[in-house]
Amino acid sequence: MTSLSLAFIYITQGITLKALRSQFGFTLIEMMITVSIIGILSAIALPAYSDHIKKARRADAQQILLQNAALLERQYSRQGQYPAAFNVTALEFYGFTYNKVSDSAFTLTAVPTGVQTADSCGSMTINHQGVKTAAIASCWK
Repeated sequence: MTSLSLAFIYITQGITLKALRSQFGFTLIEMMITVSIIGILSAIALPAYSDHIKKARRADAQQILLQNAALLERQYSRQGQYPAAFNVTALEFYGFTYNKVSDSAFTLTAVPTGVQTADSCGSMTINHQGVKTAAIASCWK
């Protein structure tokens, strides 16, 4: 069937070509409104999602700091001193350092790497007394 014969069939059934064309597709205005709505939703959702991801990564680093501080305290209670060297496995977005201040004192530090460096909390530290520090005090909550 050619397009001419299809047009004839539609016309004999009372359907004009103009009505047939208006039934298919979207208008430019409809597409622009849809794209605008998607853009507005993306502008709101993306920063909130990024902030949530940063907080989750920060919580992972805090957990590693607390676990390793507990391991160091256990070793101190058994041997009476902290080890000279202690290996803390790095995460994808945080590196860790151990510093033995004395036989009875240490600090563990989590340093953000990669995209996590944009986090306002910066480096987080815990010491042998359980004192937690960060660029912003609320980062440990």
